[in-house]
Amino acid sequence: MKPTPCLAIAGLVGALMLPMSGIAYAASPTQAIPAHSSFGPSHTGSDTGGLIGVSGHDRMFLTKIHLDNLVQIKAGRLALQKGRCATVRRIAGVFIQDHFRIDKDVLSLAAKFDVRLPDAPDAEARKRLAELAALSGYEFDVAWLRLQDAGLREAIKLGKQQLLLGRSPEVKALATAATPVVVRHLRLLNEAKRYC
Repeated sequence: MKPTPCLAIAGLVGALMLPMSGIAYAASPTQAIPAHSSFGPSHTGSDTGGLIGVSGHDRMFLTKIHLDNLVQIKAGRLALQKGRCATVRRIAGVFIQDHFRIDKDVLSLAAKFDVRLPDAPDAEARKRLAELAALSGYEFDVAWLRLQDAGLREAIKLGKQQLLLGRSPEVKALATAATPVVVRHLRLLNEAKRYC
């Protein structure tokens, strides 16, 4: 598998972060989102019961990011079991931890805004996960890295759209807080492509 050029990754990251100039956030490898990250207290509007202040786009973002978290957690667990490359197994553990943290905040906001989230990946994602599970060794590692790459590109796109089109400050805050996680995942993925 040919590694993604660093300039392409830098461009993707820059495109995502452009609307958020002035936001500085350093995420350590073991703590992607701070333990105190509950977006409820940052609500700046009046507390009117949740439904006011959340748009259809906000609801779509919460649903899509939740589905992505479910897929990435399941894929990460597969990598821990089946990954041949030690780097794949190592970053899979980091990805699982980070997606659990983000999903905790997604679930909290979804409950606040009465957004019903699916409890399992959709049929297409289940098919991709089944195809991944059928592989082993080097083929598994390559396919897993491709799946992660596609997931990160989708996360960048979703984050940009949310920051541009979303209405809820809290849902936008979630997209903003997830940005350094995506940046770090891109870096780790690029590293894994060099070693696996």
